[in-house]
Amino acid sequence: MSKRDFLPTLNIVTHGELKNLLFKILIGFLHSFSTCTMETCKWTQYVRGIPMPKLPFFPEKNITDAIDYIPKDGDVIICSYPKTGTSWLQFIVQQILSKGQSLPQFSDLVTKIIPFIEKAGIDALDALTEPRIYKHCFSQKVIPIRDNAKYLYIYRNPEDVLISYYHFSADIIQEKLTIDDFMDDFLKGVWWYGDYCDHVMSFLSQSERDNVLVLTYESLISNRKEEVLRLAKFLGEEYYKCLKGDEAILDKIIEHTEFDYMKKNVAFIAPEIPKNNESSELKERKVNFFRKGTVGDGKKSLTETQLKKLREHVASKIKGTHLADKWLGNEQN
Repeated sequence: MSKRDFLPTLNIVTHGELKNLLFKILIGFLHSFSTCTMETCKWTQYVRGIPMPKLPFFPEKNITDAIDYIPKDGDVIICSYPKTGTSWLQFIVQQILSKGQSLPQFSDLVTKIIPFIEKAGIDALDALTEPRIYKHCFSQKVIPIRDNAKYLYIYRNPEDVLISYYHFSADIIQEKLTIDDFMDDFLKGVWWYGDYCDHVMSFLSQSERDNVLVLTYESLISNRKEEVLRLAKFLGEEYYKCLKGDEAILDKIIEHTEFDYMKKNVAFIAPEIPKNNESSELKERKVNFFRKGTVGDGKKSLTETQLKKLREHVASKIKGTHLADKWLGNEQN
């Protein structure tokens, strides 16, 4: 890790932000003692102490710019952990704002319409019209919530996040990963974006704020219309009234954001990763981004030993919170 990763940034203006910087420095120091598996280390870079994808399309400058970016008044920020329904939420928001128009292609969504700023860069925000909506995947500890913006957060059962993230990561880096090696890194918090439970807890601690809306993947699956309406109301009363007043638009949004519809009509195109992980003349290929879109795949896919290991880790992180009942039930006792 370079020394400049620990240099203070010039936009620190409050005591709270100073505390946040010190937290980042501490996390960076602790991560210097963390170890990933030999198979996965080459795909991870540490930026400000945060494990991030070491891929040609995740340049360090974009990552640091994203961390330092201060939102403008009225910005709407999707800020969830990878593979928790974050991209699905992007498409739902796009559909609400466009009143159910045709789905954009994935690359247009994450670079032009609702930019994924660690990848697209903050310059992509200059072309946005109000309401400006963009996405990052950092925890609230890394990018604190500000009063002048709105924040959308979605989370998911950890077993399903783990198995979805495993398949996605293996597909992106185009190498065969073992689930055990991936799980080790995931539980140590040394895979991309760090520990999942810490990420979730950082946002749930802010969930009572008026400018934060927290959704669950499971509720979005089982109560789609109600959750879409709740999301529309959070985005603005005019969007809520539009969907309540014209059920045909709401039905179209529900149809367009069904998993099978998206899998059929939206292509995820990613650069081909060169064997030396260099960025020269990257070719493109289709990635299986929309894999299953179900609840409970993690329990079906992991062995009892793997499930036990995951649940022990989760229990150590969320003991005494309402998530313990939700995710672990009687198993926490």
